Amino acid sequence: MGLERLTRRHAVKLSPGPNCTVEECSLAVGAVVGHDGVKSASRMNNAVVIFLDCVDKVDWIAELGVVIHDSFIPVYPLVNPAKRIIISNVPPFIRNEALERELLRHEDRFS
Repeated sequence: MGLERLTRRHAVKLSPGPNCTVEECSLAVGAVVGHDGVKSASRMNNAVVIFLDCVDKVDWIAELGVVIHDSFIPVYPLVNPAKRIIISNVPPFIRNEALERELLRHEDRFS
């Protein structure tokens, strides 16, 4: 995959501290997901952002984290995959549980 096809969903963020280099972070992530999977890395706002070749690898490394200099470093996806649904004009006498139940009936439309 070329770099022009990468999106923010392909990126992870680490905050290893100032004494850790971008190269060390890239090698630690590459040791978990495969060194061929690491496409690009740079330091942004005291964090290291690493682009991977596959979104599935982003989910996998976010679950595992990495170890750098004998310290566990959590890894976070660059984007939050959560979706928000805003419901307006609902009368106050309708309970939240009723709304949740109705949304679950139509879950396939929202996911």
